[in-house]
Amino acid sequence: MEWTVPLLLAALIILAGVYYYLKVYQPVKPVERYSPYALGLNYIIAGEPEKAREKLMEAVRKDSENFDAYLKLGTLLRDKGQVVPAIKVHQSLTVRSDLKAAERIEVLRELALDYETAGALRRAAEFADKILALASDHRWALNFRLRLAEKLQDWGSAFDFARRLNLLNGAKDQSKLALYRVEEGRALMDQGKGKDGRLKCREALKLDRSCAHAYLTLAQSYNMEGREEDAVKELRCLLDTNAEQGYLAYDMLENLYFSLGRFGDLEKLYRQIIEKRPDDLHASQALARFLRKKGEVDRALTVCQVALERNPDDLWSRRFMIRTLLETNRTNEIGPLTLEILDRVMEDRTRYTCSVCGYRTDQPLWRCPRCSALGAFNL
Repeated sequence: MEWTVPLLLAALIILAGVYYYLKVYQPVKPVERYSPYALGLNYIIAGEPEKAREKLMEAVRKDSENFDAYLKLGTLLRDKGQVVPAIKVHQSLTVRSDLKAAERIEVLRELALDYETAGALRRAAEFADKILALASDHRWALNFRLRLAEKLQDWGSAFDFARRLNLLNGAKDQSKLALYRVEEGRALMDQGKGKDGRLKCREALKLDRSCAHAYLTLAQSYNMEGREEDAVKELRCLLDTNAEQGYLAYDMLENLYFSLGRFGDLEKLYRQIIEKRPDDLHASQALARFLRKKGEVDRALTVCQVALERNPDDLWSRRFMIRTLLETNRTNEIGPLTLEILDRVMEDRTRYTCSVCGYRTDQPLWRCPRCSALGAFNL
């Protein structure tokens, strides 16, 4: 009997040990030094998107609740050109009921970018609008919607988003808003609604009295309707209110004055501009071309000589003089080689380059035909 109690105690201890090992004790598993998610982030930083994608996919397989891993995985897929899978990944996050407001905005932002990349601009706009419904002053969403509105040539919406951004940023410059109003007007004119289009241009001038695009559009509209005198008035207003960009009216003014038989008024106008602004090379060039067309070669050359006295580096005047002398058989005063050299360094017409996409043209455009950006040619 004296061994019974110790034996029972020993048996109980052994049984307790077995139970603990089988039911309670869990051997410690070896821990990875870095999780797939952390490795994925490191690969993103290192600029290795393919390895990052593999690790992020591993991360979401192991932890389906990893919101950020899903978000970044979708972005990597989009950047790789796999837009449809990217949309599916980001769309899967929208059904989560536990998303915080900031997380929901992140998902909507990525979906907007996904659809923009896919070329579905209106669908992209819908997701940006959802962001604005959650946060009306969200700068990214406002800028994104403005960009889409320009691409879609939805000038009314572009105006609204630009105005909201101006208010948000405390900006007082309304020149860009005026351009959007003019584009609204031009769209109406294209539909045969000239009067309504001109009203939009008048609204633009209330925002920016010096808006050259508005005056030029008004003049074009009047000219299309045979109201040449009204067109001239608008162009003269441009010259009075915006001397820096007044040169944009010269070609149209010249055509109008020729049509009205007012040749003398045109020369008088150019000379008045030169008198007020002696360094205005555009006016000197226009006058020289006009006199050359009239056959008054010596007077045209004199205009160029005066311009060169004020602007010694002006290549255009030199080139014009050389070409004029050559065309009038005064070859003893110039040499063909000089003309060839100047032709190489000076283009025949001013070239304008879009500051957004790099599109080049010899026309003074307000809207880029490639990317639809407004006011990007630095006229």
